[in-house]
Amino acid sequence: MEDGKITKPLLKTRSGEFDIESIHTLNLRDCGLSDLGCISECTQLERLNLSRNDISKLNKLAGLGNLTSLNLSANRITNIEGLQALENLQSVNLAGNLIGSVNSLRCLTALDKLEELRLHDPLRDLSNPLCHSTTYRRDVLDMLPNLKVLDGERILGHGSDVFSLCREIEESLERRQDVNSQQLAHPSPWVSTDYFEPDKKFEESRLGDAKEQLQTLLYSCKRSVEKSEDVYVKLKSSTT
Repeated sequence: MEDGKITKPLLKTRSGEFDIESIHTLNLRDCGLSDLGCISECTQLERLNLSRNDISKLNKLAGLGNLTSLNLSANRITNIEGLQALENLQSVNLAGNLIGSVNSLRCLTALDKLEELRLHDPLRDLSNPLCHSTTYRRDVLDMLPNLKVLDGERILGHGSDVFSLCREIEESLERRQDVNSQQLAHPSPWVSTDYFEPDKKFEESRLGDAKEQLQTLLYSCKRSVEKSEDVYVKLKSSTT
């Protein structure tokens, strides 16, 4: 890494891939990054974690047309211009930045597939200045009516979400066990012992994503129960 800049050697080291065009999942959390460098050359990238860095400009993300999940939490972002080019983006975490107004999110209206947005994360004590507004949630939802999850709280959804997430974790574990069994049953003398390491990292990333989604959903359920209890107490008080 050169002066906080993403370089090809860094991308290859962190992903385990020889060709950066082949990278599908990338974790660059807490790397002291301030410049996205050559990240746009990772044209097949689907999941990217850039949390806990010093990033302020996002324009170099524009070439990542296959990106579906992006974590930019705990950076120095005030302007999110560039994200509108990520046409397949479904989930973005911007908690813990310096975004000052809802209007700063307007470029996200171009993303038809965006379903999950996080600007405030009470579990990790991360937020943005715009979250201090009393009309913050309503304003965001008015601007982005297709959102299903805002700050970890479900706007749309069904009770089967927890079951689906648990099933996804089970399937990931089963796939990983099958791959390990096949490698043991049919060892290849033509590859090094760490040949399958990128696949292992990919599955670990999937498990991490599913775990984070499950924690978010459980927190949302807890918040819903608390709100329901508050409403019940108020109704009970008004009838006595």
